[in-house]
Amino acid sequence: MDLAPSDYVILALATGGALTGLFIGFSGALAFLAGAVGASFAARIGWPLSASYFESGLARGVAVALGTILVFWLVRAVVGRTVKCAPAQPGDAIFGAIAAAVSGLAAGLGLVWLAQFLGIPGAEGSVLLAELAAHV
Repeated sequence: MDLAPSDYVILALATGGALTGLFIGFSGALAFLAGAVGASFAARIGWPLSASYFESGLARGVAVALGTILVFWLVRAVVGRTVKCAPAQPGDAIFGAIAAAVSGLAAGLGLVWLAQFLGIPGAEGSVLLAELAAHV
């Protein structure tokens, strides 16, 4: 199977996620995922709400970005402290690597799909994305 350059981006993000998850463990990976989901909801809700407060698109974008970062940090801190109470086990690193690899794979696939959607040259021909589309 010949891989396209976009497939290497997907694999690099999955590998980087696995290595990161190996060091932060499952509790850290879970906290990161919860923070990312919370930040996504904050951005989704914050953008329409900010229209009545800001006239400038740049000021609106900066305000939503700062709010999103704040929500990410708060959710990650709360979930991280809650889950960190569990005793550390050898399986924590393994499950952290698996969870972070899946998150990295999902981020990579989403990034390549977005690049194809936007028509960025070099993003077409992803074998991994085509295999995923065939099974979904």
